[in-house]
Amino acid sequence: MNIISFVPTKIRRRLCGSVTRRRLITLGSLLAVAFLFLHEGPVFSSSDEKPQMNDRRILESDGVVVVPQIVDAVGASWKRSEEHKEANHPKDMLIFKTENKIKDEKALVAEVHNGRRSEVVSEGPPVTVVLVMCATRPLAIKNHLEQIIRLRPSVESFPIVVSQDGNVASVTDVIKEFINETTHVSFIHHSERTGEKSGAAKAAKNYFFIAQHYKWALDKVFFEMHYDTAIVTEDDLDIAEDFFSYFSATRYLLRSDPSIWCISAWNDNGGNNITDRSRSDRLYRTDFFPGLGWMLTVDLWKELSPKWPLTYWDDWLRRQDIRSNRACIRPEVSRTAHNLKVAGKGTSGGLYKKYLASIHLPESPIDFSLLDLSYLTKNNYDRILRKRLSEANEISVEMVENLLVPSAENSYIVVYRTPREYRRIARAVGLMIDIRVHGSVRSEQPGAEGMV
Repeated sequence: MNIISFVPTKIRRRLCGSVTRRRLITLGSLLAVAFLFLHEGPVFSSSDEKPQMNDRRILESDGVVVVPQIVDAVGASWKRSEEHKEANHPKDMLIFKTENKIKDEKALVAEVHNGRRSEVVSEGPPVTVVLVMCATRPLAIKNHLEQIIRLRPSVESFPIVVSQDGNVASVTDVIKEFINETTHVSFIHHSERTGEKSGAAKAAKNYFFIAQHYKWALDKVFFEMHYDTAIVTEDDLDIAEDFFSYFSATRYLLRSDPSIWCISAWNDNGGNNITDRSRSDRLYRTDFFPGLGWMLTVDLWKELSPKWPLTYWDDWLRRQDIRSNRACIRPEVSRTAHNLKVAGKGTSGGLYKKYLASIHLPESPIDFSLLDLSYLTKNNYDRILRKRLSEANEISVEMVENLLVPSAENSYIVVYRTPREYRRIARAVGLMIDIRVHGSVRSEQPGAEGMV
């Protein structure tokens, strides 16, 4: 397996990972990019308060305004069960087993009481509410709800709550078509907005309303409806056939490992040309909050709700002081994708369209309940990462840029010394080059302990 990692020399910390890059024809294997999470300083924090407003300048400019921060799509080792090998991922496979994960969850969630976790007692299959966020797009919410209802394996295990922001009547009418007690679809309406004349609302109106809606809806499902786990989706997303299998199988990790604070169906650097489509069963830990179809617990929401930001809620979750060294789980191949036909330009004004258009759902579903996902726990993951680092060879930025990687059979580390070098590498391999809050980079991976 070929792995290329990028590490700033001045900090001397190395990470490793893998993302297949099809443009490297002679390699035909995985390419990884690694960066080290630098402590926030003036250079990193200059755009923190309004991160999205700097995106277009960064993405479209030929000048370098990018500062490196750790990103690594690590190719973690994993164990595939004999049963999964025999299954061979049939295209029509929509049935997945949850019995073993239910047992695991009951056993593993005899949790350490650290203020964030609470013991889970369940007499039956766990219940995870699907919270669908929408506002102004009737075609989008119709498409999204049809997919969720068609693909969810159990109405009892995955009740749906649709939350509408604002008062677009055509959206309300579409939602009402799906409300049905027997199918466990309900509707909550955030019709009265507050603070529209505040400074935050005037500075970033759409982002203000979105953050306000998210807090209101999550407060509803956790504090009033009393669900303990939620999957949050958005109306412009398509979902994969194995979307629910993925979340069902990883739920016990979220409930048992305090170093994991969310499960996401999204890979920001998940374009077809830089992911290994043949390994859609591969999952990773990431320091970067992905969103776009993500699962969280009521314990986490109790922590976040009182200090929820007025704007840019997703970048706020990427701050180290909020994340507190916790990681999300994300897939190699995204289990959600933007439906650009129904999405419109969105709040970013179509800025990311070319990236989003390259991210597609997997061709064949995976039964994640048949996989051994224990490699995703922190100790196991760090151990695998250290081993891969010790086996890696160092090559230059120029070799990556000119497609001169020596061998597809080895792992490589590429050292960059300046933001310009990182940007050259990112452009060469097709990664997103925008830098988020406090210098965070999409798909960044947590560093192994002791690798300083």
